[in-house]
Amino acid sequence: MSSDDDERQDRAPRRMIHDMRRRVQMVRNQYWDEGVEGQVSVQTHKELAAACIQYYDVLYEFRDESVLDDGDFPNIAPLRQRLGQRVERHQPSAGRGRGVSTQTVPAITEIPVEEILQLTEDLDDLAKKLGFGAQARETTPHDDIGHEDLAALLEARGQDDALEKVPGGS
Repeated sequence: MSSDDDERQDRAPRRMIHDMRRRVQMVRNQYWDEGVEGQVSVQTHKELAAACIQYYDVLYEFRDESVLDDGDFPNIAPLRQRLGQRVERHQPSAGRGRGVSTQTVPAITEIPVEEILQLTEDLDDLAKKLGFGAQARETTPHDDIGHEDLAALLEARGQDDALEKVPGGS
């Protein structure tokens, strides 16, 4: 097998994971859009659950990688256990008699959408740990203080005269 074939085979899982991450983000964006309007639809709830399970599924083949620790894979069993099931949901009826109406809904909707959203974010962390996340080109150091930083701090504290005593100050 040529190195071109090896490279193509290596890119296939990477592309599949990036495509899945893009899909999950699109569904999360749909959730945010609906949430801003005040109500998240059952359809978005189901789409987010399906995307979460699929995301987990494409990452699962990497479960034995040495970079991973126990507990890095989030527990999606509550989602999987509800696949193919429906439950009855009782809701107060509108109207004069105000009885209770019953409707059958996918069991997956019993899991709060916020929990599913958190699972997708945990899967993002997992994908990044596996090397499938966006890589920062350069780490920004946060431990260097320059003369300008010190001058601003001393000025904010009303200690302008102290700057003259700092080496390199004027």
